[in-house]
Amino acid sequence: MRLRKTLVLAAVLVAPALHAQQKLDEKRTAAPDGVVAIENNAGSIHVIGWDRAEITVTGTLGRNAEALDFSGTQRRTSISVDARNPHGVRSDLEIHVPAGSRIEIDSFGAEISVTDVSGSVHADTVNGSIRIAGASKEVQASSVNGSLEISGTPQRVAAESVNGAVTVRGASGEITASTVNGLLSVAGATFSLASLETVSGGVHFEGDLAAKASLSVNSVSGDVELILPPKVSAEFSITTFSGDIVNELSADKPDKIRKYTSQKDLTFTAGNGGADISIETLSGEIALRKRP
Repeated sequence: MRLRKTLVLAAVLVAPALHAQQKLDEKRTAAPDGVVAIENNAGSIHVIGWDRAEITVTGTLGRNAEALDFSGTQRRTSISVDARNPHGVRSDLEIHVPAGSRIEIDSFGAEISVTDVSGSVHADTVNGSIRIAGASKEVQASSVNGSLEISGTPQRVAAESVNGAVTVRGASGEITASTVNGLLSVAGATFSLASLETVSGGVHFEGDLAAKASLSVNSVSGDVELILPPKVSAEFSITTFSGDIVNELSADKPDKIRKYTSQKDLTFTAGNGGADISIETLSGEIALRKRP
């Protein structure tokens, strides 16, 4: 009887330890430009590029997590937190990868950051923010409840948030960005294609446009501000239902479309034309400003 009590007591004491957080310290070799696919339901995911031909995973595996799946080949590596019931399991992963790796991240509620990676980065989460910084030329990021912050020198960006601000700095080339509730801010070099949309939030754009570029901005309720070079060459088509239009690029003034509505239109050509700029809002001021 005494032995049985001792065994039961030992089992009770050991059981919590089996479900406690586990320290992680694992590594494996990897190609300098391979794919690294990461899944972590909740917690945090920090990916850092370095000059080694290996991937390391450190951090902690959350309570009730069964194991870390760290497998694959040198060309494609899979890192995922396995849990019988993933809800409520929060794991914190710090992952070092070869700088040229192509990153794919999928999560429900993790905070995500990626730095010093030059390969493409695709990151998706439902409840959490995403920060991507570095020399990646292609970035795709989306979150339902969380802000997005992308910086570096990306040449192709797709960024989408429902409840959260979207900030892009240093980009060029092509960008598609949208948010439902939050400020959408883009500042960069020369763009060939830019499509910016927001429902309840302002839009800020600062950059140059290629000779035949297309820039479109759509907002339901929020101010729109474009800061462009003084000698920009573009054809402008601007419409707002109930807002003011401020034009600092030329002497052209907006026209009031109908006598009994507040809708205003402004159509003009700056410089030699070439690029196409279209702005539509339901309410909110539209301002065209010269870059100092």
